[in-house]
Amino acid sequence: MKLTRREMIQATAAGAAAMALPSARVPPPAPGAPRFFTAAEFAVVDELSDMIIPTDQQSGGARAAGVATYIDARLAESFEPEPPARWRAGLQAVEDLSRELTGKAFMESTPEQRVAALTRMAAAESDPKTPAEQFFRVIKGSTIRAYYTSKIGIHDDQQYKGNVYQMGEFAGLDPA
Repeated sequence: MKLTRREMIQATAAGAAAMALPSARVPPPAPGAPRFFTAAEFAVVDELSDMIIPTDQQSGGARAAGVATYIDARLAESFEPEPPARWRAGLQAVEDLSRELTGKAFMESTPEQRVAALTRMAAAESDPKTPAEQFFRVIKGSTIRAYYTSKIGIHDDQQYKGNVYQMGEFAGLDPA
């Protein structure tokens, strides 16, 4: 299709006029507010990820590294429907397991009860059968990926020093 000069000017003017109209765009979420998860789901992801990689004497844990925020952002940007659906179903499975074990929602249970629920989920990691066991693999993998790509995971935990000459003996190094 070939445009005349007149048609090009009309299209440009129409585009400029449309940009000047009040926008019906959705405002961006408040800073720190979850973009994909509900507040309750975000709290569960934050707690589970911090239980998987807790703070220790060397580095902050998953919560300090912003793992739940990272996972939330990736799911909010997902073009595929499967990952968000998998996370929603997995979080529901965690809630179901918690209610089965304690009669309470995961975040309403005691820290010891949360550990028991996580331990139950992780027990069959090599051959998961229940939805909660299957979800454990998802959240563990995502937690590890998010943590070890964060500043805390790379610099504090792994003590990465950048591209510097490493002195010392290393496995696989043939001394000259």
